[in-house]
Amino acid sequence: MKKTYITTSIAYVNAEPHIGFLFELLSADVLARNSKLQGDETFFLTGTDEHGIKVAQAAEVAGKKPQEFTDELSTKFKELGAQFNIGFDYFIRTTNPEHKKFVQNRWGQLESSGELKKKKYTGLYCSGCEAFKSEGEVSNGKCTIHEKTLEKIEEENWFFLIGENAKKKIESWIDTAVYPETRRMEVKNVLRSGAYDEVSVSRSKERYGWGVPVPGDESQIMYVWVDALFNYISGLEINSKINLWPADIQIIGKDILKFHAIIWPALLLTCGYELPKKLLVHGFINVDGKKMSKSLGNVIAPKQLLERYGVDATRYLIFRQLSFYDDSNFTWEDFDRVYNGDLANGLGNLVARVVGLAKKIGNWKLPEINKPQTTDNFEFQTQLDKANTLVNEADGIISTAKIWEDPAGKASELQKAVSNLLQAIRLLEPFMPETAVEIHRQLNTLDSKPLFPRLG
Repeated sequence: MKKTYITTSIAYVNAEPHIGFLFELLSADVLARNSKLQGDETFFLTGTDEHGIKVAQAAEVAGKKPQEFTDELSTKFKELGAQFNIGFDYFIRTTNPEHKKFVQNRWGQLESSGELKKKKYTGLYCSGCEAFKSEGEVSNGKCTIHEKTLEKIEEENWFFLIGENAKKKIESWIDTAVYPETRRMEVKNVLRSGAYDEVSVSRSKERYGWGVPVPGDESQIMYVWVDALFNYISGLEINSKINLWPADIQIIGKDILKFHAIIWPALLLTCGYELPKKLLVHGFINVDGKKMSKSLGNVIAPKQLLERYGVDATRYLIFRQLSFYDDSNFTWEDFDRVYNGDLANGLGNLVARVVGLAKKIGNWKLPEINKPQTTDNFEFQTQLDKANTLVNEADGIISTAKIWEDPAGKASELQKAVSNLLQAIRLLEPFMPETAVEIHRQLNTLDSKPLFPRLG
């Protein structure tokens, strides 16, 4: 049996969940469900990143201790699983004592390798990224991602050295593992620039406080990214699934590409682990043409989508309307239009028509369909395009043959339409699992229930 291990990045718990992380979770869930439908042994890991100065600051603003604060926020991220039928196999938290012990053991390996050294350093620091910034990452004194004024910091930290041999191996890995191709050259340029030849991997405990202690150095805590990146393996170790490493698919946003395509493989090589097979890098989601921002009041919360569209319709619309690799623009008008067009008037109406016609035919039996060919190159929008084509063709068969005029006499034509519908359901199942089950129930019992009430 083929083994498939899929991960998302772990969500930072300084704020509540929004559509961006939901998109990433659903992407992994659809891939995991597709893998399971192929008969693979599949393990899907997600979780929360709970250390770092942003979390400590957010906890202070909320009037809570960091652990209490992370307990509450982590629960909200974990609840997305139940709310949106996301079947992750394990939800890891970086405050888990087993994870912290694992990370400290890996630190020991890094130290034994001779690739760690302690020195004083002065640099421009972005609290939003929790990272020191190179010249190419600064514009007018601000971080190019968070658009925040950078803080000049001088302190003594541990540094992780990424040598030329490691860089050659990482560049070769990038060429085959990082998707889309446009991100490959972007991150290779950063690697070649030398900006990450020495990476600060610890922070002053006195200044930052909330983090995993560095073994043997009471003055330092681990840099949050060193702590966070190792979750992908500690999560397996905790579940006695270490045989699933290396990861088959790791899904991340483009803003954390450098951490995952430079620092992460360098850590893995030093600690003797194989590198992930694929790193899929998705774009940002803008709202009405603008970046999501609390100050603009345009952050889309998962709850809003759930209340308006329901579980499976939201899952469908996310992938029908938003591009995976490129930046996307969200508008309620577009989502409403596609909901009514594809789901209410399309799939939902087709199922109602089929059930109504089948009731008029004696000894109704569902047609047998061939199992669709599966592929490892699973493209979200391609799958949905194929499903919609099949739905439209089925609708066309019914209309062209005017089956309603003589359902019994045109039963063979209805069988063709239903065959298309069943093939469409198979393609839609990873995206809309509950809907797939309900459609099968309706087709077998001929008990019709509205699937997608039309939005006014």
